[in-house]
Amino acid sequence: MSQHLGEDWKKLGRRLKIGEPKLTNFDKKEDELDEKALKMLLHWRKRDGSAATYQALSDALCDELVNRKDLAEEFCRGTSS
Repeated sequence: MSQHLGEDWKKLGRRLKIGEPKLTNFDKKEDELDEKALKMLLHWRKRDGSAATYQALSDALCDELVNRKDLAEEFCRGTSS
């Protein structure tokens, strides 16, 4: 999914409650948008453990800040409302 987020990776990170310093770090360390998104998602999954569910991801993707219901439907099928 990281390759589909594009510029929205940071918005999703904020919705997943990843702090600005961490997001800035991913932004500076990685050149490609999909790599920034991947590192952010891996960090979220490691940080949140069992709470990093498809439902939580779907909720974040559907949030008005991110507005990527298309990705929620494609990658979190059956979990979004």
